[in-house]
Amino acid sequence: MLILSAFFSGSETSLMSLNRYRLRHLVKLKHSGAIKAYHLLQRPDRLLGLILLCNNFVNNFAASIATLIAIKLYANDESAITVATGLLTLVMLIFSEVSPKTLAAFKPEVWAFPSAWVYTALLKVLYPVVSFVNLFVSLLLRLAGVDVKKSHHHDKLNKDELKSIIAEAESFMPLRYQKNVARDFRLRISNRRRYYDAA
Repeated sequence: MLILSAFFSGSETSLMSLNRYRLRHLVKLKHSGAIKAYHLLQRPDRLLGLILLCNNFVNNFAASIATLIAIKLYANDESAITVATGLLTLVMLIFSEVSPKTLAAFKPEVWAFPSAWVYTALLKVLYPVVSFVNLFVSLLLRLAGVDVKKSHHHDKLNKDELKSIIAEAESFMPLRYQKNVARDFRLRISNRRRYYDAA
């Protein structure tokens, strides 16, 4: 149960940490794991519902097992359940939450692409349950003024954000390429202005 919990926790972080532009590039290159991940991320509400459903089930099952073991081994000690709960919380926090999430944040693709295959299969099996849960979630979010279907991220950049990306990328380029990129960027802006002025 701890291993499964670590998988669900780490894969959630890795999928949400994926660089969307690199992901689209890998999709164009027909990377199978990237394609699966891309399709899952088109509906993040559904994906998160599936992950949290599985993770909560695993965590609750682990807590039940820990309680049963404590009762079996220390039937006459009333504090055994409290101790077992405390130990399980500590172990789960270290091995099933913080460690996998940290690893996944540093290397998201290593974790995200294989797990995308697992979630695609799980979604087919658990789709009715996930849809039922998401129905109530979407109703609650609508009460808060959020429409899930209209709030998907499209990763659109405005002019200032695009300038920031180019400025950051320049530090990795040789000087001659920096000048070429800057000249090409200015030329595109100039051509676009001429087009709108003519229109």
